[in-house]
Amino acid sequence: MLTGITTIILTVLAAIYTAFILPSLQDYLKSRVARYAKQREEAEANRNKINLTYLNPLRLWLEEAYVRLSEISTTVTNQGTAPSLLFIEHPKDISNQEAEWFNGRGCYLISTCYITACLFFAIKQVRDNIPYLRLSRESDTELMTLLFRVSHAFLQDFGIFYVTQPSIGNDLYLPDRNRLMTYREFCELLKQPEKRIWFDRLFTFYIETGRGEKRERIQAALNAIRELSSFLDKHIGKGVAIEERLKAEGISKPANG
Repeated sequence: MLTGITTIILTVLAAIYTAFILPSLQDYLKSRVARYAKQREEAEANRNKINLTYLNPLRLWLEEAYVRLSEISTTVTNQGTAPSLLFIEHPKDISNQEAEWFNGRGCYLISTCYITACLFFAIKQVRDNIPYLRLSRESDTELMTLLFRVSHAFLQDFGIFYVTQPSIGNDLYLPDRNRLMTYREFCELLKQPEKRIWFDRLFTFYIETGRGEKRERIQAALNAIRELSSFLDKHIGKGVAIEERLKAEGISKPANG
């Protein structure tokens, strides 16, 4: 008798489980899976947004700087100097120039400095936001090391001081417009001596380079930029940015660069 009642109870419980509990459990599990998938999608979208905001601009300015430094290095190697960087003798002379000069004889020097300042800003942005980047701990460490090598290359032989590099980059940023200055805006800023002076180490660096002095700094910068760019190619890029750019412009890779 007891066995029969037990069977009936078990049958009723099984029916209740099948009719009510099992569907609810299945719905709960489906909801959990869907929520987890959405979280993964959001995390991936956030990672891509961070890459777009910080790492992609860094990759772009590394490429621009490498191409310009390659040109300068090749010219200095072949000619002993880079005449296009030598239309002034001292940075203070820049503030006395007219707009025509910035678009003509002075353009190569000033645009080279502009590209380098933009690179300094991109490096600063990545350093400031590295806790938010979606990289492994080992990759974070490697990225910081590679960023330092680029900065150190420009610092060598009393070049552009380490502490002033992020300051130079930040001075190009327009917070009210949430963007970097254009080349024209940069030129207009340089006509103001009290503001130009904060960029003087940058101009001195390239004037010395144009004279054929301290050539090892440019080679060190090329090597460091290439290492960092290769790291970014592996982690966020498709293809090899610098190689593709050099090929597109018909520029030969500099020796040891």
